[in-house]
Amino acid sequence: MKLIDLVSAPVQAVRPEDPLSHARNIMIKKGVSRLVVVNEDDKTTGMLTKTDISRGLRQDEPKWRRRPIDQIQVKNFMTPDLITITPNKSIEETAEIMLENDISGIPVIEDGTSGITENGELIGIITKKDLIDHYSNSDSNTIVSKIYTSDILTIHRHHTLNRAAEVMETEGVKRLVVVEENKKPTGIVTISDLTFANQNNPRDEGLAGKDLKMARKATKGGDKRLRSILKDMWVAEDVMSSPLITITPEQKASKAAKIMSENGISGIPVVENDELKGIITKTDIIADIGGQK
Repeated sequence: MKLIDLVSAPVQAVRPEDPLSHARNIMIKKGVSRLVVVNEDDKTTGMLTKTDISRGLRQDEPKWRRRPIDQIQVKNFMTPDLITITPNKSIEETAEIMLENDISGIPVIEDGTSGITENGELIGIITKKDLIDHYSNSDSNTIVSKIYTSDILTIHRHHTLNRAAEVMETEGVKRLVVVEENKKPTGIVTISDLTFANQNNPRDEGLAGKDLKMARKATKGGDKRLRSILKDMWVAEDVMSSPLITITPEQKASKAAKIMSENGISGIPVVENDELKGIITKTDIIADIGGQK
């Protein structure tokens, strides 16, 4: 199979001056994780991902200093220096480029080899998901234990989403396994969960919050009555994916890829005898495709 057979098209695009709220709404509506940024001449100038929007939403300043995301422009958080490829690249070479540059999607530009459009024009985009879909139907005999990541980061189910975002940014990861007090895994929280925590209220400021009703007694020993309603930060268990989908070390990596494709997820905790051993991610599988595992 050729690379061009895996390319996703058409590509969803935004302008540099568009607000982040508009970009996020497109991602929600179209079910995509990244948008190509084009100028007035429809030339590709950058890329905006869920991770970029998550950075825009994580505002630690006091509420009165925060900017609503409909007042933050795409150009402030997009990646301007795009890495592109041509359709004559192999699937293995594409996987290597993704790994070497720590990216999840690459625009494919016509170079005259496919004949789909004019030279220099955008054909589409190749993503990790496209490669994972391909791998899930392959005859690879690689097993999970050979490629999974054992160094796994966790977060308590009561930690705030701001705390989760801080850990992800500091450690350079896009997901955290959510655990109970006894360290038992109970769910996963991802960049997508943080980015779309307020998807029903896209104009909200920062990461999502929830209303908490506070009660007090009217008189000593009397009935409790509502005193006020406060705004509190959501915590990991409010947005995590649950029940948890897991896989065992001896299963094939292609099975893990199929689970990812069918469930729209990017990582699966590896569990053996109820013990969390690690996690297998799209990146682990991409590394196997590129011959780096």
